[in-house]
Formats: sequence, structure tokens, C-alpha cells
Amino acid sequence: MKQKKLFFLFALFLISISTVLAQVKEITGTVTDNSGIPLPGVNVLVKGTSNGTQTDFDGNFSISASKGEVLVFSYVGLATVEETVGDSNTMTVQMVEDLVNLNEVVVTSLGITREKRSLGYAVTELKAEEINTVKDHNIANSLVGKVAGVTINQSGGLGSASRIVIRGNNSITGRNQAFIVVDGVPISARGEDSGGSVYSSSVVGGGITDINPEDVESISVLKGPNAAALYGADAARGVVLITTKKGRLSRGLGVSVTSNTTFERPMFLPDYQNEYGQGNNSDLSVAGDATNYSLPGGSWGPRLDGSSKPYFTAFDATRPYSAQPDNIKDFFDTGVKTINSVAIDKGGEGFGARFSYTNNYTSSIMPGSALENHSFNLRTVMDLSDKMSFDAKATYFTQALDGRVNLGSEGVLNYVYNIPRNVDVNDLKNFRFGELGRLSYTGPNSNLGNPYAILEHDINDERRNRFIGFAKVDYEFTDWLSAFVRIGSDVTNIRTNRIDQVGHHFYPTGRIALETIKNTQFNADFLVTVNKDITETLNLVASVGGNLKKGSTESVSLDGSNFRIPTRPFYENSVIQEASYEPMQIRKVNSLYATVSLAYDDFMYLDLTGRNDWSS
Repeated sequence: MKQKKLFFLFALFLISISTVLAQVKEITGTVTDNSGIPLPGVNVLVKGTSNGTQTDFDGNFSISASKGEVLVFSYVGLATVEETVGDSNTMTVQMVEDLVNLNEVVVTSLGITREKRSLGYAVTELKAEEINTVKDHNIANSLVGKVAGVTINQSGGLGSASRIVIRGNNSITGRNQAFIVVDGVPISARGEDSGGSVYSSSVVGGGITDINPEDVESISVLKGPNAAALYGADAARGVVLITTKKGRLSRGLGVSVTSNTTFERPMFLPDYQNEYGQGNNSDLSVAGDATNYSLPGGSWGPRLDGSSKPYFTAFDATRPYSAQPDNIKDFFDTGVKTINSVAIDKGGEGFGARFSYTNNYTSSIMPGSALENHSFNLRTVMDLSDKMSFDAKATYFTQALDGRVNLGSEGVLNYVYNIPRNVDVNDLKNFRFGELGRLSYTGPNSNLGNPYAILEHDINDERRNRFIGFAKVDYEFTDWLSAFVRIGSDVTNIRTNRIDQVGHHFYPTGRIALETIKNTQFNADFLVTVNKDITETLNLVASVGGNLKKGSTESVSLDGSNFRIPTRPFYENSVIQEASYEPMQIRKVNSLYATVSLAYDDFMYLDLTGRNDWSS
């Protein structure tokens, strides 16, 4: 009886899912200000999801949503608007000035907090609850559609870095990535500019992708050169400031445990015809013999009529020549992402500490691709006296990625999307041909790869360990004069292992590529700040500081090919060997900077900023 009840509840669950999916529709509309002028760059987000978009130059938008869902419209300086999706597929939204948020205090360059209305540039700040609405191990994905003028792209599959571009490309060199600063310390953004040729490209992880979203308190996005001037040339493309959580300076112990699981499936796939099948020039024939044969690729063959025709699994194999309308869809798995986190807060009089641990396991929609990482974070704050305070943090991150997906014309998706319309993808799972050969949908030992062999037989793995930490001392000389000194470091070790097994469609004798990379970034800075009312209506805020930034990188790589023993894919077993060492490269930058802000009666502001760098 219990089993029948469970089956009945499961059936109702499936029915409810199909009902919700059936209500999804395309909502279009226009967003204007209170004068009726179209607003470009307005964030449009389905509340409680990461599904978002932005309005175009004419204030128009288009987004997929279901009846009853709430669309959230947000724009800097304007009040947020929420509209519920009803029977209509169109919306007209009017936004008005948000006078309350103009008094909001936000984090700006060098960790300086200022009232939003006093700024002469655009700053958008997101709180923790906005970032973690839909949990993702890559915090950059949580920003999609939430910050006007910011474009975020993640390519390369699971574990790849995200490219964050603020207000479009502004450099002809191709380096348009935003500058990333965590708790006042710049971190290495290696990964966003990695890649390769148009034939085979691999985008590695790094930068913001290693920051644990559960530890983030807020994110500020500084737009334009005025906003980022204090960070120098590195910040010419805009700055993303991340402030992490710290212990509470109050007595007591707090423990929080969170767990989140999400499932992923491809939302859109190319539209395919199902009238013609495998072949070329309306013909499907087999060339060769039983030991080595070939069939045409693509779907330019005869009309699919269900008759018996040659099939790739054997020289003399035949199958009904019928369409497999879901063969591309059936290739993809259901991705599962599980994030578990525990945080402990302990505070007392004059001190506070916070420790957190987060584990993430993600299996990709691509077969054989999975990622697991662990993040440990310890943050302490302490009042050493009534004038001096101490703040320190240490974060250790480790990640194992198996089955990285390459892009390009030789990437696995190129072979997936070109599977002929009559081929059952389940037949591709048996990719062995003979003792060491491989079988694809054009026959054995061809230069057209079998996607299952690439993902589940070849090896493309990455192991990464990273330490990020800082220590900071603040001192208040008077109620209007203060200063701080801070040092921080970011150390990353990366080890990659790529093996193309014997029988590979391009490298039939096998090859191996091993690489170890170490990146180190050291940062030390100080800042002296004056915040004083000169008269009852005139306020002065002035800061003078300096910075030392030192970055280094070195790497060792081993490449081998033509394995002596075909079933032993390690470097010493290769006939052709090549080793290379890239000695440590050091870049050092010394900087001095100053900023002055005058406020008259809290409505008129004058800002002056200057910085000079000496690099080597």
C-alpha cells in the first residue's frame, strides 16, 4: 500500500512539472522613465531564479517566464519595480527615481565607504541574499542579469573561468576583463584569457571562480575610469569589489548549515531536419573492407524511408534508415550540482571569528565530466585597543576537475552536433574497434572523433590549489584622522594532465601533455584618511596612500607521443619526448595615490583623484 502511495505522489509530481513547463512563454515589453523616455541597460530578472536579461538601446526586452512568476526591473538610481506575469505576453514598465537608495552607503575603491549620492560615477552593490538566490559554485554566474552594463560569459564547460566585461570592450589588445579585488586585496584573474587555437581551445578556471559564494557579504561593481582610478591602469576596464563575511563582535556562538541541489538540462538545442539521413549527394554507401571501412559524414544522404541501409557499427551491418529525432538531446546527461556548507561564528567582547567550510560536487551535462572542490575560510577581527583594530583572513581552496571539455572545430561538441539524423547515440558508446582502434559514426579509425571516446576514454584533468589571505591593522588617531596598513597574498598551483589514448582519431599512437603552473601575487598597501567638517556646510574627505604589488609566474611542461606499450599512457613510455621550463617571471609595481572629496551641504560634490605607478 505504501509503495502505491509513493508511486501516486511521484506521478503527481511529474504531472505538476509538465504543467509548469507548459506555461512558459516569451514576455516582451518596454521600460521607460517617468517622462516616457526608453531606458537601455535595465536589468530584468525572473524573481528567485538566475534567468535574466537587459533592455536594449530602445528600452525593449524579451524574457521567458511562466504565468504567475514575478519579473524584477532594476536600474541604478531608480526604484526597483516588480511585475507579475499574467495572461498577456507584453508589458510596459515605468520606473521612477529612488530617493531612498541615494542615501545608501556603498563600498568603493580601497574599501572606502561613501554615500551613494556623493559619487560622481556609477556603483552597483549586491548583497549576499541577492547573490545566493540560486546557488552556483561560480559566483560570476550569480551576477548574470543583475548589474546594468555588465556582460558575463562562461565558456569551455565545467570548471572554466568567467569573462566579466563592464560597459563593453574598451581595449584593442583583447584584455577587457574587469579587475577583481577581494577584501581590498587584488587577486590573480588567470583563466579568463586562456584558451588556444580555433581548432581546440581550453578555458581554465581561476580568478573570481574560486571565491566561495557562501562567504560573500556584498559585491560592488565600479564602472568607468573615475570609479577605478585609485587602482591604476589594471582597473581601466572596471572593478569588481568583493567583501567577505567576518565574525561578529558580540558574545555568543552561531552555527549555520546549508545544503542545495540543482539539476541541469540543456534549455536550447539546434533545430534539426528529420527528412534526410547519413550520406552524401543523396547516397549512402560503404567503402573499404571489414578491417577498415568508411561511411560519409553529415546528413546529406537519401530520404529517410525506413528501408534497410548500411550502418556504422560493422562493415556489413544494416539498420532501418529511420530518423532519430532526439539523438542529440539523448547524448546529454542530467547535470547535478550539490553544494553543502557549514559556518561557525564565535564572538566576544572586542573580538569575533568566523570559520566556514563548503563542499561542491557537480556532474556536468557532458558525460564523464565532473568537478569537486572544497573551500576552507577563517576570518578573525579584534579590537587591540580603543584606537587599534586587527583583521585577518585565510582561505584555502582545492579543486579536482575530471573530463574538461575543449571547444573549437576539434572540440567534442562539434562531433556531437554533426551526428547523422539516423544514428542512435547509444550505439556510439561502444567505441572499441579491434584491440586498440576506435569506432565513430563514419566508421573505424577515421579522423572524425567519437564523443564518448573523447570524454570517457581520453583524459583531460586539472587539479588546482589556491591560498588567499591578508592581515590588516587600523588605527584611529582622532575622530577625524585614521590610517591602515594591509598585506595580502594569492598563491595558486595548477596541475593539468591530458592524455589522448592510443587509437585517438588525430593521434593514433597516443600522446600525453603534463603541465605544472605556479602563480603568486603579493600586495602591500597603506592609506591615511582625513574626514572632517571644515564648516557646518562644508565637509572634507581626503586620503593619501601607497601600494606595492608583486606578481610572479613559472611553469614546467612535459609532452610525449607514440607510446611504446599502447596500454600504458605515461610520459616515460613515450618515444618522442619534449620538456620545457618557463623560468619565473616577476612584475613589480610601486604606486602612490591620493583622493580628495569636498561636499557642500550634502548636495554638491567635488572629487579629485590622482595616482602614479612605477613598474618593472
